[in-house]
Amino acid sequence: MKVDIINRTIRAMCGEVKAQGSALQDWHLLTEEELLYEAALCIFGSQMVFEMAVATADRLRDVGLILPQCRLDHGEYESRIIAVLSEPLVMVGKDGSTRWARPRLKNRLASLLATTVAEIYGKGRSIRSLLFAAESAKGAREVLIQNIWGFGPKQASLFLRRVGCCADLAVLDVHVLDYLQLARGLSLTPSRLGRLSFYEEIEDTFREVADEFGYSLGCVDLATWLTMRVAKREAYL
Repeated sequence: MKVDIINRTIRAMCGEVKAQGSALQDWHLLTEEELLYEAALCIFGSQMVFEMAVATADRLRDVGLILPQCRLDHGEYESRIIAVLSEPLVMVGKDGSTRWARPRLKNRLASLLATTVAEIYGKGRSIRSLLFAAESAKGAREVLIQNIWGFGPKQASLFLRRVGCCADLAVLDVHVLDYLQLARGLSLTPSRLGRLSFYEEIEDTFREVADEFGYSLGCVDLATWLTMRVAKREAYL
């Protein structure tokens, strides 16, 4: 019975997600700094809750450290990021309340971002050029994994969704995995999804689910994430 209710909710949510599709960004219209900001956000999101990742990326952007053309050497750039992230960040709750928090693993976050900037821009490339060179959505995901430090299949897929590059990839986070266990009896651990071949195998299974709903993979993926997140928060599951 629970899975039937969850499926009805996902189907209804798919309609809302599709209706809001026009509000998505178009990566062709984004500046390189905006693309790097989105990459940083997804890097940080793999290390902390998403709200903290947003606050962290926003702070670095506000102080001018989201730098596609960084004139600082690698070590100095990394040190400046660490210094900025050593200060508490203001977090605004949904009810408008505020609290202060420091991001965890600031040294690791700084290393991942600084190394990404050095690897891409230090070699005369850009995120835009990587996307233009990719021949498919899966190809874009693979090249991002190879060039953006901290990106696994999930982070690369999330980035591509957020910048409006494609709607045919799944962001297989814990909420979606919990749905697959509920609906398909699949018991999966997130750590196994770091291997691209296994990730794509599970993604193909979820694509079958999307076909049953009659919507794109990206649409059903997001609708499932929203539905399962609320269901668990409300202790329905």
